[in-house]
Amino acid sequence: MLPAALEHERLLIAERLLTEIERRHGLPHPRKRDIHPVITDRFLAAYLPEAREGEPAPLALEYAFAPSLKDALRLLQEVVSETADGQGAALYIHDLHTVVTAETSQLH
Repeated sequence: MLPAALEHERLLIAERLLTEIERRHGLPHPRKRDIHPVITDRFLAAYLPEAREGEPAPLALEYAFAPSLKDALRLLQEVVSETADGQGAALYIHDLHTVVTAETSQLH
């Protein structure tokens, strides 16, 4: 189990990144985003579905957390659907790990 401070830091970073992605794509920001700190694994995987002709444009990001980069890629691979004429889809994977583990004596 992660220390509470690290869980909280990951939660804050994830919320900020999701808000920035929503703003970048002109999506409405949810009034309250319920992300529980316990589920904020190391990698945030976010997906904006493509806009398809004749269908309403996507209004929300899909996102999940994964413990590894491979797992994040696998998650996105399972949810992404692509058509030949779709537009505007976007994928994001962010590493939420904020702890530096190397000692400064090892850096020189």
